This record gives sequence, C-alpha cells and structure tokens, in this order.
Amino acid sequence: MAHKQSFHLYRFSIALGVFCAPILYAAESIKSANFCQNQRVVHAADNNLRRQLDTENPLPVATQNAKITSIELEQLNVFNTELEEENNALFRFANRAHITTEPEVIKNLLLFSIGEDYQPRKLRESERLLRQQGYLYDARIRAQLDCDGHVAVTVITRDLWTLLPEISFSRSGGENRSSIGFRESNFLGWGKRLSFSRTTDTDRTGYLFVYDDPNILSSRYRGRLEYSDNNDGKRHYLDLSYPFFSVDTPFSYGLLSYSDQRIESLYYRGDVSSEFQQKTQLNRLYFGHSKPLNDSWTQRLSVGIEHRDERFTALNSTTTPVADNRVLSYPYISAQWFEDRYIKVRNFDSIYRTEDLSLGWNIDALLGYSSDDLSDDDSRAIYSLSLSKAHFSGNNQLWRFNADLDGYWNQQDSQVENLIASTQIQYYLNTSIDQSWYAKVRLQYANNLTADKQLTLGGENGLRGYPLNYQVGDRSFLVSIEKRYYWEYDLLQLFKVGGAAFLDIGRAWHHQQDNGHNGHVLKDVGIGLRLAPSRANAGTVIHFDVAVPIDNNSQDVDSLQWLVTVKNAF
Repeated sequence: MAHKQSFHLYRFSIALGVFCAPILYAAESIKSANFCQNQRVVHAADNNLRRQLDTENPLPVATQNAKITSIELEQLNVFNTELEEENNALFRFANRAHITTEPEVIKNLLLFSIGEDYQPRKLRESERLLRQQGYLYDARIRAQLDCDGHVAVTVITRDLWTLLPEISFSRSGGENRSSIGFRESNFLGWGKRLSFSRTTDTDRTGYLFVYDDPNILSSRYRGRLEYSDNNDGKRHYLDLSYPFFSVDTPFSYGLLSYSDQRIESLYYRGDVSSEFQQKTQLNRLYFGHSKPLNDSWTQRLSVGIEHRDERFTALNSTTTPVADNRVLSYPYISAQWFEDRYIKVRNFDSIYRTEDLSLGWNIDALLGYSSDDLSDDDSRAIYSLSLSKAHFSGNNQLWRFNADLDGYWNQQDSQVENLIASTQIQYYLNTSIDQSWYAKVRLQYANNLTADKQLTLGGENGLRGYPLNYQVGDRSFLVSIEKRYYWEYDLLQLFKVGGAAFLDIGRAWHHQQDNGHNGHVLKDVGIGLRLAPSRANAGTVIHFDVAVPIDNNSQDVDSLQWLVTVKNAF
C-alpha cells in the first residue's frame, strides 16, 4: 500500500565502531546439589528439530503453599570478557563505558515479588516481558526449591549497548533511504528511549525527535512523544496509557493524540504517477477490562471514542482526482480473545537468539459507528478483525496463519469503502538445527478504495526482483520459497550470521481494469545475507539481498536488484 502509516519507520542502523549490535550468550544454568528429597533434578533434553528451548532447565513444579523467599539479580554486561575472543581492549572499554540497567528497572518489570505464592506461569511471563525490552538482549529466570519447599529466584539479564551514533542507509526496489543522528534506548540505565535524527526517503526529508518511557516514574504507566519537522509538513504523536502489560492485568486505559501533514504519492509501474497533500488529525480515549485467565484463555473488552479528520489537497504534481475529505467521529467497542500458550524457540525469526513463539489463538475485533450528526460527513460503520495462530504438525514442521480485515460501510452509498482483506500462511520445515525450508503464501483483496489508497506489490513488500510499488491493483498474491541457513558464527562478535536462497512469484491486478502489465505474473530469484545484531539493536535482522527478475521484458526494470533493509524477522 503506497499510503504509508506514519506510526512506522523502516530504518537500517549502522552504528559507528563497536557500537553496532550484539549477541546475548545464554546464561549458564544455575547448578545446585540435590540435598533435599523434594528438589527435582532436571537434565537438559537434547536439541530437537522443533528448536524448542523450554526443555532446558525448566522451572520446578509448584508445591502447595510454596513461597518466593528471595529474588537475586544477575546482570551481565554487553561483552563477556571471560571469553577469549571478547577479552580485548576495545570490548573491555565498552563494558566500562556502558551504563548498566538499574536493578530497580528490572525488578519493576517482574510480575512477582518476595513473599508471594510461587507460580511458574508468572516467572515465564516475566521472562518474556524482559526480552521485549529494547535495552536487553536476553533474559533467563531460574527457580530453586529449598528443603522447606520454598523458592529462591534468580533473574539473569544481559544488557545491550544502547547509545548509538546513527548512520543509517537502506535500499529497496531501487530507492534509497537514509538517516543520521543518535539514539539512546536506555537513558542513564532507566529504560527510557531518547532519539534525534535527520531522515531522507523517496517521499520526504526531515527531522524526528522521539521520547519513549515504558515505565513512568517506575510505574506501569507508559508514555511516548514524537515530533517531526519535514519538508512537506509537521507531525506530532502523544500517547499516554496504562496497558494490559500482563495476562492478569484487569484494566487498561489511555489517550492518544496525533496530527500529521505530508505529501503522499501514487504509483504506476514503480514510478510516481501523482502526488497530493494529506492532513490527518486523530484523537482517541479508551478504557478496557480483562477477565481473569481461565484455562489459558483471557478475554479483554474495551470501549472508546475516536475522532479522525483526514483532508486532501491537490498539488502542482497532482494528475489524478483527489480523495474527498473524511471525518469520522465515533464510539467503538473492541474485544480480544487471547490464548496464553508460549514456548521458547530459536532459529525461526532470528539467529541463535531466544524467541517467544505463541502457539495460541489471538483474535482482535473492533466495531464502531460514525453518525453524520457527529462527524458532519457520511455515516459509516467502522470494523476490523485480526486472527493469528501457530501450530506444530510434527517435531520439525511449523505452520503460522494470520488474517486481517478492516474498512468502512458507507451508509449513504450503501456500499463498503476502503475494504482491505489479507491472509498469510507460513510454513517451516526444519531439516536440521541450522537449516530449514520456508514457504509463504499471501493473498490480498481491496474493494472500493478511495483515491488516496493503493494496493501495490514490489520490492519492499515481497517481490524482491522488482522496483517499489511496481504493480498496482485491487487484489494480489505472493508466493515465496526460501532455503534458510542459520550459521552459529559470530561476525566480529557483533552479529550472528545467516543466509537464504529464494524464489518469489507474485502479481497485483485489477478485476476489470488494465494496470499496465497485461496481467503478467512476475517472478524473481536471488540470494541473501542475514545479520542479526547481538550487541545493539537486538530483535532486528539486517537483510542484504540480490535478486534477478525472471522472464522480464520490461525496460523499466533493471536486470539486477539489490536491497538493504532492516526487518524484525529473518
């Protein structure tokens, strides 16, 4: 979709010197003698093709009236200088210069405390919460039963280097993006993010400031402030909320304010065919309630009110009709059904890093109604639905499914508006611990899109041998097949390395309209290098891809496409 969501920004961060990216070596399991009869001894299971890590040092089973008697933190620095390959002057200096995360920050994220009943589920969820933090590479929580049946807990974390002078560059589909600035994701060790950068891409150039506080004053409240000044307008984003931070959190509430002015582009055969100015204002207030966890399921219900004002203006470069202004002012109700079924795995979305894979259902639905009495515009029903699920069909085969649907029902016109539906199935066949076959099938459908929106297919969204937004239409399909390699190799002790060979087949088209490609199905083949940072920017994977279009007779497509992008998955 050429219409870019302003909440997201793809960036490829190349830090200067050693401040790039890292590996969190799994902490040594805590060993203890079997002095007590009720102390269970667990032997780590052999690696299997599920690549599951839960069998390694599992938590003890809860006993009746077991209490948590102590919580010990073991905070590891960025580099492990006990290893010969990391024991050098540069890495030792980096450890000394690094401000380690404050212990209070770690403790505030835990869902348990001393004196509480021991519940292994809360320890596992706390471990997941710690791994979600941008300043930690990994986390382990161990529990040890004493002779009285009580539990001593050890929380092991490894820090990342978070102060990054940022020189960023990416290339996808023949287009370049870049930024320069700095980013601190753990300001003074308190888990706050502060960044300032100058960004340039195909649509705009400007400055971006971000402050993100995930735990305001050591509480569960979260705040985020963004401000950007671009050559085509300004943007601000303010979010203050008390989120559902745990499956046991009973309430959530918050407010959001967002405004943006920018120039947007429409595409034809990969080139900009028209431009227009868009101004967006959005304000939202909401409150949610969650039922207690029941048989691994929780249900959350939220109510809120939202006001969205979108206005469109023609420019000198506008060559197509401009969308009508839209005003939506509506109350809404949303619901989430969530199944708490996580396992720890590796070598799926990252490279030799702990990943939290959800095997349960996650269903989100929203319904609202914007009356013409409130919005001074057409009455519309607003709806959205999202589903996702993962499933192992054997010890070495994983399926992932997700589907999304959103749009409006225009009451005056008695028809859908901006309906967009998509579904995607992913399949992993693990042939060994470090190799797998991967296949993805994605289908998209759009109906009655307004003039500010497009459904596109090209180099940035899966068809890697072609320019950005190369084909347009109201429906598309994409099939990708990859042979993936997860090499247990540390590049400069900063990156884990992987590789892929791939084939992409796809097409976007209109049902009853020519899109300039005569209905051609496009194909490409290529190879790629994957770098998973292990000292900074953890949770991202840097993609270096070279792709060649197959059976391409178009003069507007280069015979070789190279792409440099950063994604959150392999």
